Amino acid sequence: MTSSDLVPATSAPVVRRRARAEADVRLPGGGRITASAARRLRDSVPRNSRSARDSRWTAYETWCDTYGWDTAEPNAVLCFLDDLADRGHPATTLDAHFGTLRMLRAMRRTPLDKVEIKSCLAIISQRRGEEADDPLVEPGPQQADGVDLNELRLMVRKLDRTTVRGKRDAAVLLLDWWMAGRASEPARLNLHDVRFTEVKLTDPATGTETVRPALIVKIRRSKADQQARGQEVRILAPDDQELCPLFALREWLDVLAADGQLTPGPLLRRIDRHGNIGAKAAGRHTKDEKRRGGITADTVNDIVKTAARAAELTPAPTPEERAAEALAAREAKEAAEQAATAEESNAIMKAWRTTRRAARAAIRRITGHSMRRGCIQAMLDAGAPPEVVAVHSRHSPRSAAFDAYRKKKVSWQENPTLGLTLAA
Repeated sequence: MTSSDLVPATSAPVVRRRARAEADVRLPGGGRITASAARRLRDSVPRNSRSARDSRWTAYETWCDTYGWDTAEPNAVLCFLDDLADRGHPATTLDAHFGTLRMLRAMRRTPLDKVEIKSCLAIISQRRGEEADDPLVEPGPQQADGVDLNELRLMVRKLDRTTVRGKRDAAVLLLDWWMAGRASEPARLNLHDVRFTEVKLTDPATGTETVRPALIVKIRRSKADQQARGQEVRILAPDDQELCPLFALREWLDVLAADGQLTPGPLLRRIDRHGNIGAKAAGRHTKDEKRRGGITADTVNDIVKTAARAAELTPAPTPEERAAEALAAREAKEAAEQAATAEESNAIMKAWRTTRRAARAAIRRITGHSMRRGCIQAMLDAGAPPEVVAVHSRHSPRSAAFDAYRKKKVSWQENPTLGLTLAA
C-alpha cells in the first residue's frame, strides 16, 4: 500500500445553476447585467432627471430618423444642436441636451471624440452670443422670480389657517421658504426628520444670553446630495408668528394628532376635497408605497403658484389667453410641418418661440423655486456672508448655481458714481 492510497479521491464540486425570475438585460454597448442591477442603476438617477434624459434622447432619435442620420454617427450630435439653435431654442437648452447626449453616447460605447466635443461647445457659445445680440428677447434662461418676506406674508394671508388645508399649506410655504428648499425637499420630509429645540444665543454687543426656539430639519437626500449622506438645516424662530415656520409646523402636527396620524411616515400629507388626510385621501397616490399619502414636488409647486395668484403677485391667465396661446402653438407647428424645406420650418418655429419667450418674460413668474431664490437673496441682502448662506442652502461655495442667485449690483449708497460731480 502506498501513501497515496490513504488519501481519499476528491470529486469535483457539484455546481447548481440557479435560475432567475427575470431575464438579464442586454446593454446597448454590448454585454449584459442582471435585471436587479439594471433597476438599481436606473433608480440611482432621480425620476425627474431620468424623464429629462429620456425626453432628450427621444428628441435626438426623432431628429436622426427625420434627417437620415444614425444616432451613433460622428457629428450627429453637433448637427442636432445646430438644428435646435435654428429652431430658436436657447443656449441653456442646447447645453442640457449636449450633456445628456454626450453621457448616453459614452454609455453606449460610441463616445464623441475631442473634436466633436469642442465643436459642440462652439455651437453652444455661438448661440449664447446670438441670444445676447437679439433685440427681441432678454438673453439667458427664464428663471423664477424670488419671493421676499413681504410677498411671503401676502401669500400666507390668503390661506384660511382655520382649516386643515390652510394649516398644511402654511406649513409648506413657510418651511419651504425658511429652509431655502427645492420643491422636492419639503415634499420628501418624514415626520422624524424635523426636531424642535431651544438654543442659547449671545449678544456680541452686550454679552447677554437669550434662549430662542429653533427647528432642525434633516434632509436625507437632495439634488446636490445624490450619495444620500444627509444634511441638516437649522432655522431660528422669527419673532413674527405669522411668518414663523415653527408655529405653522406645530399647527399641522396638531392636525395630524387630532386625526390619529401622528405616526411614522411623510411629514406633509395629501388632503382631498372632503378633508381626508394622507393615505385615507381619495385620488391618485404617489408611486412609492413607502410614501403613500405624502405630497410630491408637484404639490409644493402648485401650492406656491396658487398662493402667488391669490396674493395677486402673478396674473392668472384667462381661458381666452390660454386658448390663444394653444392656437398659436398649433398653427406654428402645422405651418412648420408644411414648409418646403427644413430651413423654412426652423425659421417658423424660431419666430414662434421668440414671440412666446418675449411674452412670458414680460410677466412675473413664481414657481416652487421662487421660495428658494427668495430666501437666499434675502439672506445675502441682509449681509449674511455668502459662504454661510451657501451652507444653509446646501450649495458648494464655488457653485455656479449659487453664484447666479447673488445680485451682482452695487448698492446706491455705495455707488461709485455718487462722488462724481460735474462743473456747472
